[in-house]
Amino acid sequence: MGIELDDLDRAIIGELEQDGRRAFREIARSLDVSEGTVRSRFRRLEEDGVLKITAFAEPGRFSTARLALLFLKVAPEHHESVVARLTACREISYVSTTLGRADVFAQVLTADDTALWRFLQERVRPLEGVLETECTLEVAVHKLWFDKEGPARPAN
Repeated sequence: MGIELDDLDRAIIGELEQDGRRAFREIARSLDVSEGTVRSRFRRLEEDGVLKITAFAEPGRFSTARLALLFLKVAPEHHESVVARLTACREISYVSTTLGRADVFAQVLTADDTALWRFLQERVRPLEGVLETECTLEVAVHKLWFDKEGPARPAN
């Protein structure tokens, strides 16, 4: 179930998407609200699981490391266990349930091509319920955030 966000929540998220280390004081000044308001909204968004501040490394800047996208077809009865096993892997930074040609999407970072191959062969493909895997190397990221206004709203 989704959390209802108001315009101020979306504005705070938008400010943090531009710079996740930005001080609450600066965000408050740019949005013309109090620092305490920004701080309490941030805490609520974080506690509700809407917002998490993380760092992102540009894959094209790695010398030998490989950032890859995994698309997995999973038997329905094993979906939750596969997701749990993947989220427990330190090599995996992101896991989501998807609709389409794959049931699960994951982003994985390994030291090099050999480590990526080994990770797939030894840790992902043998998972009970994994029916198919597809792996694509991610070589450049061109956009990582939503526009400041947030997701488009349906027309009334």
